[in-house]
Amino acid sequence: MAVRAPHFPKDLKWFNRPQQELLKLQGKFLLLEFFTFGCINCINNLQSIKKIHQAYGDNLHLVGVHVGKFAHEKEDHALESALKRLDVNFAVINDAEHQLSDAYAAKGWPTTILIDERGYIVEHLSGECSVEALEDLLSSYDVKKGLLEREQEKHQHKLHFPTKVMVSEQFLAVANTEAHEVWLSDLEGKVSDVISADRPMGLCLHEEKLYICERDSLTLYDLKNREKRVLLQGLRNPYAVVVQEGTLMVALAGAHLIEVYELQSMRLIEHYGNRFEALRDGDAQSCQLAQTSGLVMMDEILYFVDAESSSLRKIERGRVETLIGEGLFSYGDQNEGKLLLQHPEDLCAGIIGDGCGGGRLFIADTFNNKVKAFYPEDGSMMTLLEDLDEPRGIAKKGCELYIANTNAHEIVVFDLSKMQKRVIVFCFDEVLSRF
Repeated sequence: MAVRAPHFPKDLKWFNRPQQELLKLQGKFLLLEFFTFGCINCINNLQSIKKIHQAYGDNLHLVGVHVGKFAHEKEDHALESALKRLDVNFAVINDAEHQLSDAYAAKGWPTTILIDERGYIVEHLSGECSVEALEDLLSSYDVKKGLLEREQEKHQHKLHFPTKVMVSEQFLAVANTEAHEVWLSDLEGKVSDVISADRPMGLCLHEEKLYICERDSLTLYDLKNREKRVLLQGLRNPYAVVVQEGTLMVALAGAHLIEVYELQSMRLIEHYGNRFEALRDGDAQSCQLAQTSGLVMMDEILYFVDAESSSLRKIERGRVETLIGEGLFSYGDQNEGKLLLQHPEDLCAGIIGDGCGGGRLFIADTFNNKVKAFYPEDGSMMTLLEDLDEPRGIAKKGCELYIANTNAHEIVVFDLSKMQKRVIVFCFDEVLSRF
């Protein structure tokens, strides 16, 4: 028997559309999408939902219900920035206290619910849905397609939600993620190349070759001949990559895995995690990861951050060990006693002899809007920089940290020796090529 859809509470904050009552939405099918912007599965599902929105237009009502897990996600301003970054332009409600999700029994992220033209719930789907599956579902209820034309925003020569950054002795590489580009510039911001890439994320330099994590692939850009080719395809949200001593390690945020490849043959050697999102230590077969978003090698140890468990972890001698973090719902902002982070998405290492901060890990503590320094030798942590706007990438050269301050559309440089920051001003006077 179909169940009548609960009404929307009147006190919730709406985005992209005026506040609407459920009764006013009747007469057409309504698709409710319950999500949270820090969840990789939700981000993937939103890509399908946006395509459905474009295909059906006004013939299908669509309302996103944001059900924040982390404290930062519940804030209106954080959600507003996330909707811009994710290019979500349909109506969204901030269900910060989980009123709607409880009423609709939406127990996981993401959940998709279809309400018919009479106001009754007819479908309740958990997990990611492909565009094809949603098309089949809507077709079975004879929901007709419409047309929705929207002028796409152009981001030429502008930073648009940059996510990751890589720095070498000679140049800087920026994953200008939502503009689908990688910028190469000198250390002062003079851009020489713009490389087209599908939602680029993590970057790694090895032997004059730039490894680029893209939406579902790992590509290689040769700095000498300016040629780009695909190394790996069919990946689930590669977010970070490290090359070390003949091996390549890639963090697959969507699969909750770290995969290890032999560099020359790109043969899969090992993987850590079992594809279930959780925090559990152990060897490669028994450990569990939770949206690994950043990797770095230091002293032959691979350190990484798992965003969804707000954890800092390491792989040493084939075993995963957690340094900060207790589980998927344990998070905060604490540098003393029980150390706490909130959805960290990247980290870098201070190499001994490389200027300042040798032996420390520098963490982009994304939902706390801070950069923190962690010292593995004694387990201490301190805040270096605050009042950022969801920093998602960090790299180090000498005494300077290069930070992708994502929602502010900028690259911040923080001088550890002076404890001062500046923002890079990029210029395009002599861009040589675009690939």
